[in-house]
Amino acid sequence: MSDLPLQCQNLKEQVEFILQLLQQEPTLRSQDITSVRTSLSKAISPKFEIVFAGAFSAGKSMLINALLERELLYSAEGHATGTECKIEYAEVDKERVVLTFLSEAEIREQAVSLCQQLGFKTVPNINQAEVINLLRQGSEAIIQQEGGESQSERAKQAKALMLLLEGYIANSDRINTVNNATYSMEQFNFSNLKEAAGYARRGSNSAVLKRIEYYCNHPLLQDGNVIIDTPGIDAPVEKDAQLTYAKIQHPDTSAVVCVLKPASAGDMTKEETELLELMRENGGVRDRVFYVFNRIDETWYNTQLRQRLDDLISGQFANSRKVYKTSGLLGFYGSQIKQTSPQDRFGLDSVFAESIKGLDGKEETPQFVYAFNNYCVNSGKLSSSKFRVSVNGFETPNQNYVRILGDWG
Repeated sequence: MSDLPLQCQNLKEQVEFILQLLQQEPTLRSQDITSVRTSLSKAISPKFEIVFAGAFSAGKSMLINALLERELLYSAEGHATGTECKIEYAEVDKERVVLTFLSEAEIREQAVSLCQQLGFKTVPNINQAEVINLLRQGSEAIIQQEGGESQSERAKQAKALMLLLEGYIANSDRINTVNNATYSMEQFNFSNLKEAAGYARRGSNSAVLKRIEYYCNHPLLQDGNVIIDTPGIDAPVEKDAQLTYAKIQHPDTSAVVCVLKPASAGDMTKEETELLELMRENGGVRDRVFYVFNRIDETWYNTQLRQRLDDLISGQFANSRKVYKTSGLLGFYGSQIKQTSPQDRFGLDSVFAESIKGLDGKEETPQFVYAFNNYCVNSGKLSSSKFRVSVNGFETPNQNYVRILGDWG
């Protein structure tokens, strides 16, 4: 505060003194001073709210994980959560998570909505085991018919219903009938942020969480930056999608990071197009939007995808200078393998230990390894005169990965 003008250095005390004088005047006591206190709070402790918005599976959560270099948010395919996540700064020894659950009434409302969309005639009484079993069986049948849980809107809705019911059963002792119950991570016996984040990331848990507040130590957050991850604009529950639109247009929102997926999908989805139109028509929103095309690694070995993305950017985004291409996958896992060494095969035996276990005993290849190898050889990002990197056909992708990092660091 020492850089402020002298008259502003005791701003809080001065405002409080004026408010006290206000209360002493009988004709002014009824005045609502809420807005004054809100403005004071923003002035003495400013926060810069950065909202991440986009469609289901665009990779918002993975991108945030990459920025913070920690696995905080759920980032798996096949999952669409209506949970709003807020991430603020905390000192190292004060990191924590606050979890707020949906009420039983809100869960029942969501279940009814999803059942109607899926065409189920069963009344979703979430307190009857036989009804839940019928709904689960019906949802599983739909997912199988659609060819997978992320293959269609109907399959996504069926998966969302399954996770909602599973989450309610698993957390029924923590869920209130009408009110939203809030818990600290100590009430769950979590000793650190990693344990609490692991619980919150589980699909069935996040399905019944209304809000997650992370207090995390990272330089990006230190100056008052607050990162907010919103539900997908194409979330299976309409009310969840509307939460995102409301947050984008909220006056407290300082910047919007619009995460788009044409780099992997080839084209803009209907929901992405509608979101762009809304932001471009709203002058108050338009000037604070940054467009991020995630999963750029998928264009490095697909000429058609790369051309379609380039045409889209040069056409629809020709007038915007705030357009970026990136890979949350490479960014996040790249930050993790910096702590690894040849002794654990640069993370294959630690960071990726679970994902490489094959059912038949044959070692699986993590998605990051494929992306990393493609980056080195096909992306054109590495200078061929400085890095003579090769991917050998006689080696497995994992062997190539270890050799490349061993040779080039």
